[in-house]
Parts: sequence; structure tokens; C-alpha cells
Amino acid sequence: NINILFSLLGGIVYLLIALLAPQFRNDFLLFALYSSTIFTNFLLLDWLFQAYDDYKFATIRSLAIRVLSIVAVFLFIKAEKDYVIYMMIITFSEMGSRFSNYFYARKKYVAFSISRRFLNFTKHLKSLFTLFLFRLVNGISANLDKIMLGCFLSYYDVGIYSTGIKFVFLVIPLIETVGLVLFPKITISAKDSPALYLENVKLNYRIILLLGIPMFVGLFLVSPEVLLLFAGEKFAFSSIVSRIMSICILLVPLGDLLGSKTLLVFNKDRWLLICSTVVALCNVIFNLIGIPLFGIVGACVASVLCYFIAVFIRYSFTRRIIKLTIFSFELFKYSLFTVPFIALYYVVNSAIKNSTPMLFGFIFTAIAIYFCELLLFRDKTALLILSKLTARKK
Repeated sequence: NINILFSLLGGIVYLLIALLAPQFRNDFLLFALYSSTIFTNFLLLDWLFQAYDDYKFATIRSLAIRVLSIVAVFLFIKAEKDYVIYMMIITFSEMGSRFSNYFYARKKYVAFSISRRFLNFTKHLKSLFTLFLFRLVNGISANLDKIMLGCFLSYYDVGIYSTGIKFVFLVIPLIETVGLVLFPKITISAKDSPALYLENVKLNYRIILLLGIPMFVGLFLVSPEVLLLFAGEKFAFSSIVSRIMSICILLVPLGDLLGSKTLLVFNKDRWLLICSTVVALCNVIFNLIGIPLFGIVGACVASVLCYFIAVFIRYSFTRRIIKLTIFSFELFKYSLFTVPFIALYYVVNSAIKNSTPMLFGFIFTAIAIYFCELLLFRDKTALLILSKLTARKK
């Protein structure tokens, strides 16, 4: 009920701003299309799936919709004039995700209905205000780099920047959810068994390193080929953005583990708010300095620094609750396993001149090398994942 109310209010305010602001009137159709995602914000039910430790559906849904969106972009986006179609693809993919959440949750967990006591939420105001500030600060901070790029430079630079980070954030959900799908109940175990909860957190941290480090190194190396294949020569500079931001493949899942899977589980939402506020302030300062001096690269470096700061602060708070060591042996081991990727990239790049075969040749060979290294050194986390996968097939 509360989410419905604020979704409606947020959508109305958003449309009014788009309608009344002179600089937005020419693009009102785009704002109207996107407003549907605000009006249906109450259908974001990830909090429900997190409460039940049900991440399997979210993973499958996310992958399916992302693949369909990419296919739709290739099929329907042919020129700059197709920006309305592009907005429709983004909007419909988001709407599809939310409505699938709703029907799945209604079928499996709870039948949603609007209560007669629709506005009776005063007792929740205190916690609501904290969470509202937390989400508001996060929302502003997440889009601040693009806004400031548009102010200091141009919308073309925003497009270059957005294209570069898109491929980075495309793979992050895979890393975040693999551990939670194969090894669920991390949230519930915090109350039932603190020792089991700590073990689950450490296991998910190792999975983030196991998958995140090779993805980070791999994307850093093949960013030019990836951007050339999916975005074209006009977005060649986006590969610089992708390379700088590729470290976020590790930082974002780690920050989520330390935040929503640790601090929020122990009701430390105020600590999260403090962290988000500090990061938002740093984001403003770094972008004010970086963008005028270094342009798009300055925005990239500012974002990466902010992600590092977020992880550092959350880790400092997390250490007060549980004993978790970030600088572990696995961090060194998995990093060492990716060193052959560098030699492989230059060998494949010199042997295969066509960028597309070179890209896929590198990816499949790198995966094979990494997999063999894990088996050769009998990596416990990799073997545990394999045992889980084979058990599910049986």
C-alpha cells in the first residue's frame, strides 16, 4: 500500500516536471514512456524474494529479459532517429520484469490487495524515512555522473559513457546471484545460526572472487572488440570507459554483499545511509574536479573511486558485526590464475585479424584455461559449485 502511494506520487511529480520544464517539453514523449516505470515501482518485489532467499526466479527472469532486450536493439535500432523505439525497448523490458515478479510472487507467496487502511502507515514513518533517504541518495549518486557529464560536456559524451558502462553492468547480476541461487538461505541463516550465516557470507564472497576476477580481467582486455561488435566504430572511445569501469564487476557485488546481505540483515540501515551519503558527497566533489579536467575519463575515475569508498566504508561497518577478511588467499590465487589471459589476448589478437572471431576465440580459450586451473589446483569453491550443479541435474 505504501509503495503504491509513493509510486503514484513519484510518477505524477515526474510528469509535471517533464511537462513544465521548457528544456524537457520537446522530449515529453520519452518522459511519458519512462514514467510508466515510476508508476509501477511498487511492483519491484526484490525485497520479497530476498526475504525468502528465492533468487532462482530473479536470475532466470533477469537473464531472459536482458537477452531479449539486446536482440530487440539489434533488430529495431538502425539510426539515431530510432531513439523513441530504444526508449520503448527499455521501458517494456523493465515493465516485463516487474509484472513477471508480481505474478510469480502472487502465485507462490502472497495474494496482494489494497487494504482499507490504505493511509495508515504513520507507525512506519521513522524506518520509512531512513530507507527513503537511503534510496534517494543512492538514486542521485547512481545518475550523478551522467547528469554532470551532460552539464559540463554534451549528450554525445553521455551516450559514449553510458554505452561503455552498459556492458560492465550487464554481467554483474550473474555474479551477484550465482552464489545466492546455488547456496540460498543466507538471510534466514543470520537468525537461525550465526555460524552458518558467517560461512554463507564467506562462501558468497569467494564466489564473487571466483567469477568476478576473470570477468574483470577478460572485459578489460577485450573491451575494444566487444564495443566494436555491439556498438560500432562510432562508440570506439566507449572501450576506454569500459576498461576503466571494469573493476566495478568486483566492487558492485562486493558492496551488495556487505550492504543488503550484511548490514541490512542486522538492521543497520542507518549505517548504510551514512555510507551512501559520504559516497554521494565524494561523487559530487570528484566529478566537479574530474570532468572539467579530464572529461569522460574523469567521470569514470570518479565513479570507480566512489565504488572503492563505498566498499571500504561498508567493510569497516561489517567488521563490527562479523569477522570477514577481504584480502584473502583466494583474492591472490584467482588473480594469479588470470595472468595467462594477458598473453592469450595478444597471441589470439595477432593470430586472428578479424575482431569478432578473435573475441569469441579469446573468450572460449580463456574459460577453458581458467577452468583447467581450478581443477588442477582442486579449488574448493569451484568443486563445490560443480557438485551443486551435478546434484541439481540428477
